[in-house]
Parts: sequence; structure tokens; C-alpha cells
Amino acid sequence: PTFVDMDAPDHMHQRSMVSAFFNDAYVESRLPFIRDTVQYYLDRLIRAGKDGKEVDLVKHFALPIPSHIIYDILGIPIEDFEYLSGCDATRTNGSSTAAAAQAANKEILEYLERLVDKKTTNPSHDVIITLVIQQLKPGHIEKLDVVQIAFLLLVAGNATVV
Repeated sequence: PTFVDMDAPDHMHQRSMVSAFFNDAYVESRLPFIRDTVQYYLDRLIRAGKDGKEVDLVKHFALPIPSHIIYDILGIPIEDFEYLSGCDATRTNGSSTAAAAQAANKEILEYLERLVDKKTTNPSHDVIITLVIQQLKPGHIEKLDVVQIAFLLLVAGNATVV
């Protein structure tokens, strides 16, 4: 279970493992990245709407920005953005079959498990590597816990736009 399903004190303990990535100081430090991300999607929106072509503001601007930012916080490589966004869309799309949604869930979890393995040998400064270094390696939590916390944050970050 993730901390959403836990009661105190376990809830607060797991939540504290990632809280440094969601406080004012961290968000302030990421403002240049956030501004660049918004500008990137604005530029794409403008290019898509050239010559008076109609553009879906939600699809091309409002939906991808929060996902892009939470993926960065987690440490998910930008080249995997489309793949994971597609999996998440299948997982949450009301018109997907239960089997398709379940398969997409499994794909995301397996992806995150591979990413956790990769992060142990190629560190960076993000939620996943922080969990690996500070919690997994010392034996405070299991690899599955890292994967589940990352999954929770990924889907919660995407859900802010649904």
C-alpha cells in the first residue's frame, strides 16, 4: 500500500520521504524549468494554430504541462513522456476496457521498476533516486515501495488535469 492508504504514523513517515519535493523552496527552485515547460507548450500551440487552424487548447497545452512537470520531479526521462502519457490515458480513459486499463497499469508499474533499477546505477536529483539512496539502499523500504510511491505520484500528478 502507498501512503494514501495508510493511517498515521505510517502515512506521515512515507509522506515525509517525498515531501521535500513538494515544498515552497523546491517549487521555487524549479520555476525556471516550469516557465520553460510552459513556454515550450505555448510555442507548440502557436505553431499548431498557424494559418488560423483550430487547436485543442486542453489537449495541446493544459493536459501535458502538469504531466511533464511531475515526470521531471520523479526523474522520468523526457523521451519516455509520450509512452507513459499514452499508458496513463489508457488507464484512465473511460472508454478503455478493464483489461486494457489493467494492462496499462501493469506497463507503468513495470516501467517504474526498470527505472528504479536504472537509477541505482545512474543517479540524478529526483524523487526516485532520493528514495533509492535514502530509503531503499539502507533497507528502510523495499523496491516495491519505491515503485508504488512513484506510481502514486505519477498518477496523482496526471490526475490533476483530468
